[in-house]
Amino acid sequence: MQKENELRFYVKDSGCGIPKDRQKSVFERFVKLNSFIQGTGLGLSICASIVHKLGGKIGVESEESIGSTFWFTIPYSPVAGTTLFNDNPERKSDVNKDVADIATLLVAEDDASNYKLIEAILGKEYNLIHAWNGEEAIQLYKKQQPDLILTDIKMPVMDGFQLTTKLREYSSIIPIVAVTAYASEEDRSNIKNGGFSAFIAKPINGILLKEKIVELLG
Repeated sequence: MQKENELRFYVKDSGCGIPKDRQKSVFERFVKLNSFIQGTGLGLSICASIVHKLGGKIGVESEESIGSTFWFTIPYSPVAGTTLFNDNPERKSDVNKDVADIATLLVAEDDASNYKLIEAILGKEYNLIHAWNGEEAIQLYKKQQPDLILTDIKMPVMDGFQLTTKLREYSSIIPIVAVTAYASEEDRSNIKNGGFSAFIAKPINGILLKEKIVELLG
């Protein structure tokens, strides 16, 4: 739905609804309204991070026993006279050179929504390669030789700790950043002693992530 200078999207259901006193907390980290359903309680928090990164707003309207409407908006302005193709050979060469100079980041993440958030934050500034698990990340590392690696800790087939141990057999200097929802003191100690260069907590703070990457890439 287009409204003035923004686009509005919404998803409506006819479920059990959300109590009024809990509606404000559903976008916070680790909040689960039903403890019997699998998940970490990060899904809506990640959605909110993406929407806010895009300059939009997110919210929910709900009535118990009737249903809920989750909505978000993003800024919109029509673009006129956009050129889709550039027929200038010299300009094409410049663009290709710019792309070639962009650092390549390998992202090992088994959750699609988490990867979409990283892509929204970094996709315009870096060349991203996505692996769904640690084993796939090893294969992509050998083929692509990325400049930096971002890895989730909890993944199928090969987790982040196993991946980092294996990667250190190939390189002792490549920056490896743990991106994890598990950020207790014990977790931090395990990460620090596990061969990682740094860690970023989920849900991701885009500014902190960019600063850490710039720092590690020198």
